[in-house]
Amino acid sequence: MLVFLKRLSTRFRTVTKISSLRNSLRTAMSANNTTSCIITEDPIAAKVCKTLAYCLLLVVSLLGNTLIIMVVYRDNKMWTTTNLLIVNMAVSDLLVPIFAMPRANVEILYGNLRWLIDGVLGETLCKLTAFFQDISTAVSVQTLVAIAVDRFYAVWFPLKAARIKPRVKYVILLIWWISTLIHAPYLYGFKIGTFSGKTYCFLGWSRSVTKIVFLLLIIIIYVIPLMLITILYSLIVKKLRRQTLYGVRNLVVHFSSREKRNRNVLKMSLAIVVVFFLSMSPFVVYLSVSLFSPEGKFCLSKDFRFVTQYLVHSNGIINFFTYFTFNQSYRRGFLSILSRIFCSCCSKCSWRQEVEMTSRIGQESHAASAGTVNFGMDSDTKDVVLTGLRSVESAELKVFENGNM
Repeated sequence: MLVFLKRLSTRFRTVTKISSLRNSLRTAMSANNTTSCIITEDPIAAKVCKTLAYCLLLVVSLLGNTLIIMVVYRDNKMWTTTNLLIVNMAVSDLLVPIFAMPRANVEILYGNLRWLIDGVLGETLCKLTAFFQDISTAVSVQTLVAIAVDRFYAVWFPLKAARIKPRVKYVILLIWWISTLIHAPYLYGFKIGTFSGKTYCFLGWSRSVTKIVFLLLIIIIYVIPLMLITILYSLIVKKLRRQTLYGVRNLVVHFSSREKRNRNVLKMSLAIVVVFFLSMSPFVVYLSVSLFSPEGKFCLSKDFRFVTQYLVHSNGIINFFTYFTFNQSYRRGFLSILSRIFCSCCSKCSWRQEVEMTSRIGQESHAASAGTVNFGMDSDTKDVVLTGLRSVESAELKVFENGNM
């Protein structure tokens, strides 16, 4: 009798657990699909096109972000605060093709939330994939905030800007630590379940808990950083306009190259911010509608979900082309590495010779623009010294004018 009751209790717990998993899976499916109107399988042609698009994005994203890291690593002159933070973004963007894109391809081919590995290994990979996929976004956002702070100090407090670079490694560690802390609940919430012979990887929280977590993440990762970045860059633009208005740029002709470089860095930073939030916003809208709209009222197509998710995943490679467009040092570095790869077997390669000549000319012009302040200092320190000299000369000019008056 006791054995029978024990088996009955064990079976009851198993049935309860299965029922709970099914409810969680149903909640996750509804959160991803909004309504049952889009739970339809794509035709074969659509699956092939979407899969090829993700495979192309995966390869280009891996190569592009690896090139960014290599360019900065090979050139000591590029070890500035902004470039080190850009490398940090590139490292976080590498997590997307490693973890997010393979899962996206599995969902395209086999269905939403599908998972191909079961057991302990499958559940571990399910948790880690979701964890690292969203950590990449959190790291990128915080890095954008750090770049905005660095640019703010470079414009408003140039003499203090040099103090940031020795601490940038601690800033990067803090960024990863905060991102890990924010997404640590994923390691508990994500789980796998097998139903009708199919394995799924899903978030095992109730719909109400999922809404609360989503709101907190949107506020922490999207709203607050966007407000901070907007305020900081508005102050930067205001300062630069004020300098132009009062003729500060024309005090010393010698510093025009430095100002041009700072403005190019500012343009590149602004472009990265705009690209990031433009690629994130449609997906945030999709998730908001999926979670907070009354079930049955709105019907979002699977193609809309695919496009918004693809935009988020393509942010890393768009950054690569942004650096190539706005920054000559990155452009020279990219071309130099590519020329070494494609022309290594050819001694007479016109492309390689052109790149090397451009690189030498760029280095000579950089050294010439540094003038007499080239005492083994990096570009950040030179900028601070030049700005200090400008401030001194400006003060002397004002004293001279006051004396004449």
